[in-house]
Amino acid sequence: MKISELMTKEVFTIPPDMSVKEAARLLMDKEISGLPVVDKDNKVIGMLTEKDIISMAMPKYLEEKDLHDFAYILDDGPFWKKAEEADKLKVKDIMRKEVLCVSESTPLPEVARLMISKKVRRIPIVTDGKLVGIIARADIVKEIAKKTGII
Repeated sequence: MKISELMTKEVFTIPPDMSVKEAARLLMDKEISGLPVVDKDNKVIGMLTEKDIISMAMPKYLEEKDLHDFAYILDDGPFWKKAEEADKLKVKDIMRKEVLCVSESTPLPEVARLMISKKVRRIPIVTDGKLVGIIARADIVKEIAKKTGII
């Protein structure tokens, strides 16, 4: 089975200059956990996820190392203060710039393998570098459930 049979073709996208606050609102309104960031030519230039928004409010050293700043953890004031910066930051400031993309002809097992090995929840589908769809882990789970008679 090719990914083109499972992918969502109407993809919500965001521009790199959108505020993080607006992007977070879109994530909540659409009940999705990640958005491809595209340029004016619809080329994928990044990905913004819930994780990126949460990470924005965390000190980088806590995210990158297995350290525990107990003062930071016990006092949530600094967390909320950094979270308020969402108004000032643009998507391009916190998005992941390295995005794994696949083509419409990529076999489903290969996409599933990539999701697991690269620890990603969604993969943009591109043709000639332009976004044509997206596939999420939930889409694959749903297909497994259909094929095995669970649903």
